[in-house]
Amino acid sequence: MYAVNVLRRLPIFIESQINPSDNRHLKKVLEIIDAISEGTIVWLASDFQKFHLEEVSGYIKSQKHKYIDFFALRLNQEAIKRSSEVNKLYKLDVWNNLYRVGGSQYPPLETYYAYSQVPSAHTGRAIVKVSYDFERVEDVKQYMLEKFRIHIPYLTNVWKSKKHNSNDCQLSIGGGRGGVNFKVSARNKYGHASIYLHFEKCQEKLYHTFESRIKGLQKVIHPMLKAEVRKIGVSFKPDNDLDTTIRNLSQLLDKMLKAMGPELYAGLR
Repeated sequence: MYAVNVLRRLPIFIESQINPSDNRHLKKVLEIIDAISEGTIVWLASDFQKFHLEEVSGYIKSQKHKYIDFFALRLNQEAIKRSSEVNKLYKLDVWNNLYRVGGSQYPPLETYYAYSQVPSAHTGRAIVKVSYDFERVEDVKQYMLEKFRIHIPYLTNVWKSKKHNSNDCQLSIGGGRGGVNFKVSARNKYGHASIYLHFEKCQEKLYHTFESRIKGLQKVIHPMLKAEVRKIGVSFKPDNDLDTTIRNLSQLLDKMLKAMGPELYAGLR
């Protein structure tokens, strides 16, 4: 995983495993040290072998010109157990039950070892600044994805990075089962905002299950919801304000997930 410490402008590199530290992950940590000149490296594991940590800290110390902080964080065994229990839940319920993983009695992580080589007054070069050009289709889709992460955080697929095609105005989001995808557009080629659940041929049976319930779905999702050619969804005139349009799309997506989610996600882990 990769992140940025915005205040200090330093990159953060996270190497994680749920078992005790091993040579394979040690090699990856050493490769990160080789690849960077500054930043924070975090190694997560259920436990650590002393010589692994000595090798990492010794390797950093041998390169005094590099400004690197290193943290070894140990995973709490109780937190791992609770994570496994949460992972058995209905997929769309996981987000709202993450609080069950840790807490003051069983913090998920504890600092097992730390070594610092970054001067306290040092400011790095990593800059997090996003400037969107809403005349570009790919920027609109990325902005929409960022907003969905706020409006519908429990849909874990919105947290995955996307590769955007500048010739396609639709944002594609996995719909749980293979062969099922949400296609969302703030302004499609017809000038409409739209959200449709697309079913590939292999999921035709699932499509017909929803098609047979279209009147009931119209009552809880949108009265203009329609099913045709293995697609279920709705289009509408977008608002002049992009944020308002995206908020309307997120509300429709939320309703679709709640009404159709049991068939889309039930049984998936």
